[in-house]
Amino acid sequence: MTFVRRSMLFTPANVRRFVEGVWKHSPDMVVLDIEDSVAPDQKQSAQAMMQDAIPLAARGGAEVAVRVNSDTVAEDCNAAIWPGLCAVVLPKAETQEQITTLDALLTRLEAERGLPPMSVEIMPMIESAIGVQNAYAIASASRRIKSFGVLGEADLTADLGASFDALQSHDVLAYPRGEVGLAACALGLTVNGRAWTPGKATIADYGDLEALERSMRASWLAGCRSTFCIHPRQVAAANEHLRPSASDVAQASEMVRAYTEADRARLPYGVLDGLVVDAKSAQTAQNIIDYAAACDAKDAAKASRRAKLEVEARNEPV
Repeated sequence: MTFVRRSMLFTPANVRRFVEGVWKHSPDMVVLDIEDSVAPDQKQSAQAMMQDAIPLAARGGAEVAVRVNSDTVAEDCNAAIWPGLCAVVLPKAETQEQITTLDALLTRLEAERGLPPMSVEIMPMIESAIGVQNAYAIASASRRIKSFGVLGEADLTADLGASFDALQSHDVLAYPRGEVGLAACALGLTVNGRAWTPGKATIADYGDLEALERSMRASWLAGCRSTFCIHPRQVAAANEHLRPSASDVAQASEMVRAYTEADRARLPYGVLDGLVVDAKSAQTAQNIIDYAAACDAKDAAKASRRAKLEVEARNEPV
């Protein structure tokens, strides 16, 4: 199964109108948040709303995850693990033991609540120097981890003694980003994160649409396939650019054709515009074609669900 999770939009779980209306923004995944976007005195309220929030957030065809608090993981998971939830986002992941403990907790809750075994994924967030140092151990700690690589930019820059504002002009997280991306690729995991581009293109910036689109396109070219969004404005750019463009698909199709023709002629490789197309590059090209089709299918399914919800909204009594 090909997962399409270009845009993963954080939505505070304790604000019902946000949860009810999140489908209008068309994220591939809704991350019901009971961490940073919820005030400390509202966290219990957010926990209490989780079970009802999951089906509401899923109405537009998005997958639904939850971001828990690193210091109340057990309590948050007890409130959040219900049918319809696909993943737990774990902030401040620093050790292998955090992952194995969460894995065991999810195994118990799945059994108690009738969820299929191993159906709830773990998505670690790396937000400290020790987390970067332990990236491979964290990413390999559980089969529940399917994607890896997201950095908590604000916390990590602070932990490194760097200025968050410096990210506009300097790639101060180049090494951490490379380290977690390498761990993901070594383990065959989907890379979740962003490439660095100059300008206002951090997760906290959503006012400069041109910079945002440039960042998303660069991220796709760098191998990233999904990213977290803290504002609905970021969703459209992620959906459009964290996927193959029409020209990408056309180029990939030509590469597959060149290799197929060479293979039929019993040649070791094909040639396209002076470039060698071997078996590996042909498979990569086919993957691009297949992923573009998966993105189109995801968008069509969400559009169908949104159309039904819009009709329902128009027919509601005033």
